[in-house]
Amino acid sequence: MKDTSTIEPRRGRRLGGADIGLCLTRIHHDRFTPAVPIFDEVRSRDSARGHEHEADVLAVLSSQHTSIASIEQGRTAVEETLAAMASGARLITGGRLESQDGISVGAPDLLVWLDDGYAAVEIKNHKILGTNGIVGTVTSLADIAQPFGDPVKFRGNRRRDLLQVAHYNRLVGEAGYAASAPLGGVIGSEEPYGCVWVDLAQGDPSIDLEYQTMLTASLVAIEEGSRHRGSPINPPWWRTECKRCDWSELCSGQLAAVNDPTLLSRVDADNRSALASDDITTINDVANLSPQDDRLPNRSVVLQARARTAGQLLRQDDGDGALRVPSAHTEVDFDIETYGGVIYLAGFLITTDGQSTFEPVFNWGGTPQAEAAVVEEMFNKLASLSGDDTIVQHWTNYERRILTEAGERHGLSIPGYATVDEWFDAHAVDLCDWARKNLVSPNGYGLKVIAPLCGFEWRDDDPGGRQSEIWFEHVLAGDDEMKARLLEYNEDDVVAQLAIRRWLRSKDDGTGPGSTIPSVHNWPL
Repeated sequence: MKDTSTIEPRRGRRLGGADIGLCLTRIHHDRFTPAVPIFDEVRSRDSARGHEHEADVLAVLSSQHTSIASIEQGRTAVEETLAAMASGARLITGGRLESQDGISVGAPDLLVWLDDGYAAVEIKNHKILGTNGIVGTVTSLADIAQPFGDPVKFRGNRRRDLLQVAHYNRLVGEAGYAASAPLGGVIGSEEPYGCVWVDLAQGDPSIDLEYQTMLTASLVAIEEGSRHRGSPINPPWWRTECKRCDWSELCSGQLAAVNDPTLLSRVDADNRSALASDDITTINDVANLSPQDDRLPNRSVVLQARARTAGQLLRQDDGDGALRVPSAHTEVDFDIETYGGVIYLAGFLITTDGQSTFEPVFNWGGTPQAEAAVVEEMFNKLASLSGDDTIVQHWTNYERRILTEAGERHGLSIPGYATVDEWFDAHAVDLCDWARKNLVSPNGYGLKVIAPLCGFEWRDDDPGGRQSEIWFEHVLAGDDEMKARLLEYNEDDVVAQLAIRRWLRSKDDGTGPGSTIPSVHNWPL
């Protein structure tokens, strides 16, 4: 987040590798909108972890290779990088490059000598292998200069990593040291570490062509911004990346002020332009369209617009009777907290005859043995909650997946059941999935979106799974006060689930739960 101020822009006109693929509005604001950065603990932690991961990878490379040139940051870093390439160093770390005009700059994590030149490699603290995406090959770090290993798929949602590598390869080419093969590499967080090499000339459009298009647009945005600092070349529109952007509050405020359609899921700038040509310029306008309108990417757009315009949850169906709210004599709300995918806390809110008791299972050790103890106790508790008059509710598929992985990790199972899936199929309900099928939300189906619409608020002023990981790090460092904060946060998560069902049951005209919630199809309300 940022606050507006009167300080000078921080980045000037330069364009680095990390800028490639960002929206042009963000590129403008980063350079020309005066601001003071506000400390964000989650992003700061992510950045620190990224540096730690890069250091770990470079340490492995240093133990396996001898011809490594390490460039120190400073005014002469570009000259030292060029000298290292001229000398034929097999690996170069910490390099700095820039274009002849000094506008395009780059700091590749690694430059690797292939047969006839250098190719850039980036080190990323996230997973890069998947089941779909562009084809590449993976090699061990020991064989990093032999880019013809086993075939893999590079995750489609990590394409920006490759665009960044393409940027660095272009700068290497301008310096006259590029390998003839259009290859770029990325080392992700998968262990054991390996380098995924991708032919940047493949794809439709190819990575290289997409990069060139983005580079041109970004340079134009910077040039225009230098002349018109008060207005980005592109007006903002809302997309997934906005949630992680420093300028999200600025742009979301501007979009909310005009009720912009891109605040709706699946509506992008092209959709917005097409709608505007027919004088459909606001979310309210979209709400008045037919869900089958072929100008929209999906019928759900109109339904969400109606819920957003109404400012409340609406029913998916077109009836006015009761909704089948998951119910039993004993209702258990269940939520797991993890740190790096490892379970340390699970909360059970057990409600019978309207009375609720919070029963957490936890171990603050942060070790595999501590997780095994928590999982075993949790499995025994789940087995005890397997009666015909009991239903266990959770939010999303996370609990099922993480318990399956933990059970396999420690050789544990729920007593009386062959698999975790078997127990969940018999006794559990994904309340988030139920909400998606029965309700229309103004802004997504996260628990922290739905529960406040039902009148619930968390006690913590900054609740969230990623924040809770930071709190657990404090526990591991000896801060016992954070244990109470984590237990309170976990309890609120399960109480929130119960609050949603109680709200649904309160919406009753005598025919059953949810009967007074308006249908999204009876529009206008």
